[in-house]
Amino acid sequence: MTPAPGTRADGWVIGGLCLLTTATGALDATSFLDLGRTFTANMTGNVLLLAFSLTGTSLGGGSSSGGFAVALVAFVVGALLGAAVAGRRGRAARLPAALGLEVVLLAAALGVTAGGSVDEALRRDAVIALLALAMGVQNALVRRMSVPEANTTVLTTSLGSLAADVVAVGGRPPRAGRRVATVACIFGGAVVGAELQRHGTIWPLLVALALVASSALALTRAGWPAPVD
Repeated sequence: MTPAPGTRADGWVIGGLCLLTTATGALDATSFLDLGRTFTANMTGNVLLLAFSLTGTSLGGGSSSGGFAVALVAFVVGALLGAAVAGRRGRAARLPAALGLEVVLLAAALGVTAGGSVDEALRRDAVIALLALAMGVQNALVRRMSVPEANTTVLTTSLGSLAADVVAVGGRPPRAGRRVATVACIFGGAVVGAELQRHGTIWPLLVALALVASSALALTRAGWPAPVD
């Protein structure tokens, strides 16, 4: 049974989404700092970086147009997979299965990172692909959940709508807390990811995996929100 809006279970849903957002920050931090200046969730950044790289501009950090392209393609494929697994609109939702797929992809990325001797460039691209796939799945899942003003991978929309609504409403806009929480969570995740990355990529991935697993527990505790078709 889906809890009615305004009950305590709503807090578990928002908490679960905040955990996913924090994981996004941690993953983008380590992918940018240790995987060739590539983002695994922020596709706007990858499009711009790919454009810069094609002009011959040096971005440093072992970056390459190939890595940016891998992330973009993998994210789109992940979104397609996530949408298919989560269930099309007008049909029964399978939200836990989609989040389970994200957990599997993150675990696979962790396994590749901790694996034996493999060509370094190949390993890096494999990890980028798996993380971007996971973020694409997460993006599709959150869209299917249809929780208003809850976005776990993009800040531009949250910040822009918040600023615009302050003027339009003439005061505190509705659900402003959710949008501020999105910024705070992704910022906090990025700080944690950047600090842990100093000790190796494996640590931010472990934290991100734990955050996503904890999100699954929180959303299960909430009874999962009923998507709006």
